Amino acid sequence: MKILVISHEYPPIGGGGANACLFLTREFAKAGHEVTILTASFGQLPKEEVTPEGVTIKRVKCKRKHEASSSFAEMFSYLLAAWKKAGTLVRQNQFDFCLVFFGIPSGPLAFYLKKRYNLRYLIRSGGGDIPGTQKRFDIIYKILSPALRTIWKKSEGIVANSEGLKKRAQDFESRYPVYVVENGVDADYFKPAPDKRNDSIVNILFVSRLIERKGLQYIIPKLNTIQKQVTKETGRDVRLTIVGDGPYKGHLEHLVDEYACHDSVLFMGKKNKNELDVIYQSADLFILPSQWEGMPNVVLEAMASGLPIVMTPCEGSGELITDNGYISDLEHFDSKIIQLCIDEKLRAQMSQNSVKAVKERFSWQRAAKKYLELMNAKPFH
Repeated sequence: MKILVISHEYPPIGGGGANACLFLTREFAKAGHEVTILTASFGQLPKEEVTPEGVTIKRVKCKRKHEASSSFAEMFSYLLAAWKKAGTLVRQNQFDFCLVFFGIPSGPLAFYLKKRYNLRYLIRSGGGDIPGTQKRFDIIYKILSPALRTIWKKSEGIVANSEGLKKRAQDFESRYPVYVVENGVDADYFKPAPDKRNDSIVNILFVSRLIERKGLQYIIPKLNTIQKQVTKETGRDVRLTIVGDGPYKGHLEHLVDEYACHDSVLFMGKKNKNELDVIYQSADLFILPSQWEGMPNVVLEAMASGLPIVMTPCEGSGELITDNGYISDLEHFDSKIIQLCIDEKLRAQMSQNSVKAVKERFSWQRAAKKYLELMNAKPFH
């Protein structure tokens, strides 16, 4: 099968969706399919390249300014540039199917290719492309909703990476099929430390872009309470290691000053993937107090690294957390952290359960197989 993938983000630019694009296309190619990605250029990235697995990457010039994120205006500039290139690619390659990351901004281009060249397409949702997900974009969602419904209507379906995200999609539009395909994780890279012990510190890890919805502003004010209780029970100190950067960092630093918990917080900044494995391995537990997610890759990476998890009941939590951690509301989040910090045997058991869950359920090969089944299914229209 010849597959065209349209995505405004592909590593090294972008976040979780870009990571999924990388690993899914890699698995498609390994399975013998011919894969071409149409994505955005950035910095000195080559205009065209072929990966070791045989995936062809075509990059179009647009106005993206930041590696980790892009504005709606920058997404629109990608859409215009990709529009010019896409028709030529389709005529030259006669693709069998188009996989779109995401309904916004790439959906209109897939819709055009369907109308012009009868190229079937599947939309992989990232969460942010579903109206209602982010309150700050309410006006934009209102403007785009009619067009997005039309794009969904002509697709072969929408793929969500969790049941929670599927529900969000169906709350917006229930007339068209929504499928759940969970994310995978690179378990060859992210793995438990062969020997880990730090007798003086319990290391709590957070990895993500520093934005308001990730919820750290609710945890930092409770660190002194957590520290006091853990030290009383174990004699050990607590440290919250924060990996990532973003527009909310200044506010989080202000909270650290306000609550005088400098000794308990370490800001490490943004790290490349080749630096993350050691960081995960040095931690004792992982937290994600987020307001909403799709299927958080950082939690999967933490699980593969053998960490117990404490996360809020956001999308993906039901699939990820069973006997390997806790799903907790913010009111009780600190008590769950304290429990895991104090109980070393419980942490060890949940660590084993995290690794087991990844091996059994969260491989990219498994996810790619499900995508290919959807692409090969009987046309919806």
